Amino acid sequence: MREGDARREILYAIRTNLAADTSPPVPLSLQEKGSAPRGGQGVRPDVGKRFMEQLTAVGARCTTVRSEAEAVVALARILTDAGARRVVGSDSAVVQRLLQAVGDGFELERLDRLSRDELFSCDAGVTTAQWGIAETGTLVLESAREQSRLLSLVPPIHVAVLSTRCICDSLEDALARVSVASRAITFITGPSRTSDIELTLVVGVHGPQTVHVLLMEEA
Repeated sequence: MREGDARREILYAIRTNLAADTSPPVPLSLQEKGSAPRGGQGVRPDVGKRFMEQLTAVGARCTTVRSEAEAVVALARILTDAGARRVVGSDSAVVQRLLQAVGDGFELERLDRLSRDELFSCDAGVTTAQWGIAETGTLVLESAREQSRLLSLVPPIHVAVLSTRCICDSLEDALARVSVASRAITFITGPSRTSDIELTLVVGVHGPQTVHVLLMEEA
């Protein structure tokens, strides 16, 4: 087949498929895009269980807590067991309360007070996660809700606080709830992995070696 004939056939196939469905896509409403799970209803037990199972499957760790007081104890234990000394927190009010309560024994930093170079000297980054995806054990972080992107990528340990009410069934479900104001969305599925070098799996080359989720149960 000559080049010109092949080109005409490709263009004809494209035009035919485009003409097959001329109806415009139905957009999500602003309420659907930015809404949280319906108020007063916690996550279904099976969805929460699946999320935790998938977290474990992808190499992340999970601790369930029932209050901020329990979260403080769990966070202190996680940081101590990991040998973390210099800890940087996001601008989330919850994160700042937890870090202030953890207090003694750690050198606490805030992201907005550190340069990028200084961030590389931190042992752990603490953020919240806006959503969790049960089918893959993925965390979703939105730029419109929290200054956290570098914290989830640079320090070797990433601790994320997630409410059980914010666990979604699927990626589609999570994307329907993402704020339209978010200019960047970060998806985190376990620790960083790469097998670029001789197909040997290496953890922590392009991001954290450890991802730990504090799953906070809420009524």
